[in-house]
Amino acid sequence: MINSSLRRRTHLVQSFSVVFLYCGNSGSEGDLQGVMDQRKRKRMQSNRESARRSRMRKQKHLDDLTAQIAHLQKDNGQILTNITVTTQNYLSVEAENSVLRARMAELTQSLDYLNGVLASLN
Repeated sequence: MINSSLRRRTHLVQSFSVVFLYCGNSGSEGDLQGVMDQRKRKRMQSNRESARRSRMRKQKHLDDLTAQIAHLQKDNGQILTNITVTTQNYLSVEAENSVLRARMAELTQSLDYLNGVLASLN
């Protein structure tokens, strides 16, 4: 609110200074209108350039976000592949552990039997 008011006052002061400058020099109204038109054209051109820069920044931001999406999608694909491989390895090791536990139980039972036979022989 304050900035807007200050800008309007500044613009008015600038406009009045141009008016007083040309009125004091006894210039014609046409000259004054020409100066005002020139200032308006300059301001419009400045606004166009500002809008163009804003569009360029927006496009660059959009391009950056698009590149980031592609990078994150690639990372996600690699992570999913790693999860799949790790899960397969885990299941394979778990199956091997089950076989080894069963074999250990068999060998323990055989050892117990043989220890019993040896004990009965002594």
